[in-house]
Amino acid sequence: SNSNLNNWLGLNWQLSLSSGWGIAGLNVSREIEMDGRYRAVPLYPSAQLDHASEKFTSLVDKLKRREEEVAKVVGSGEGGLVCGFPVIHSLGNWLHDEEMHNPVKPLCRGSREFGIVFFENNTPNDFTTQNAKQFEILFGGSTWNTRVLREHGLTNVDKFIQGVDLNLFRPIPRGRGERFIVYSGGKLEHRKGQDITVTAFREFVKTHPDAVLATTWHNPWQESIMGITLGGHVANVPRIDDAGNCDIMRWIAENGVPEKNIHDYGMVSNHLMPEVFAQADVAVFPNRCEGGTNLVAMEAMASGVPCILSANTGHLDLIEDDNCYPITNQAEISSLPYAKDWGESSVDEIVELLCRVYANKHEARLRGEQGTKFMQDWSWEKRTKYLIDRISE
Repeated sequence: SNSNLNNWLGLNWQLSLSSGWGIAGLNVSREIEMDGRYRAVPLYPSAQLDHASEKFTSLVDKLKRREEEVAKVVGSGEGGLVCGFPVIHSLGNWLHDEEMHNPVKPLCRGSREFGIVFFENNTPNDFTTQNAKQFEILFGGSTWNTRVLREHGLTNVDKFIQGVDLNLFRPIPRGRGERFIVYSGGKLEHRKGQDITVTAFREFVKTHPDAVLATTWHNPWQESIMGITLGGHVANVPRIDDAGNCDIMRWIAENGVPEKNIHDYGMVSNHLMPEVFAQADVAVFPNRCEGGTNLVAMEAMASGVPCILSANTGHLDLIEDDNCYPITNQAEISSLPYAKDWGESSVDEIVELLCRVYANKHEARLRGEQGTKFMQDWSWEKRTKYLIDRISE
């Protein structure tokens, strides 16, 4: 019956456990459900949610049923269909493109339209203005994204900062071995700055031979891996075998880090990441740009890992005086036309910070604890409540 559409709220992207958007969608759905004002309806078939942690089990069953129901309502499958309920769209760099060529055409328009955007390309233009008009509210995924849109003259802009799963990511007693573990995560690409990490670690390990660079850099998008040489730090790109697997260890070794000082975790499911963080002494994120607030860094901070964070773009939302180690020396990246506000982190400063963490483990522990304390405000419950409040106005 049509009456049950009254409190449906459509999420126009795929819920999954393998991408930032997918994880956000699952958590937002759960909080919408708990809040009770709306019922979350995924407009795309979800992926691998059977492996989700127990607190999601009953939700996943409901979402599957609603997915089937909504498939009948949206049956025509033509992108122009208008649904009889509000819809939140996920947006990226294509907000700035003519007709918003989202990789996938939106399945439907809502009776009311909302957008959440995370963009790295700082290129607002007339298309941005045009595209923004279809949304009642456009939520930027960071203070930086929100500021760029407002400075461009958009008035229907607000901020939605994503949450972190505080049940899953919390400090657990560290299973420390003899080695000093430097964690680096995020898909391998120019924007995430692993070329900077490798270069800094190569220097650091010369004076700290007990250090290990431990990585989760899995990246299914091969074309974005190719950009890793853009920064001028590394000479080559990792080899990719026929199965699409990237030989990370070999690539790091080719760039001058001894093999005994490298550990690649490969592809790790989100729910197993706490075990990775439990082994880390420090995490390094010299990201050149984040449109959002870097979910991996948020998870590391919530887990009590002292974090070295580039002080630019979306990372600025994570940085306070004593809750991490900011990389303050940020050079402009003028060679890329879309990279206004991006930052090139100083390799020397990262080496200094690694030495400092190594030499002063007490201070590092305190910063890790402050990071965890800071993250307690970033629950999905809190973040989603603000979103629902705005949509229900």
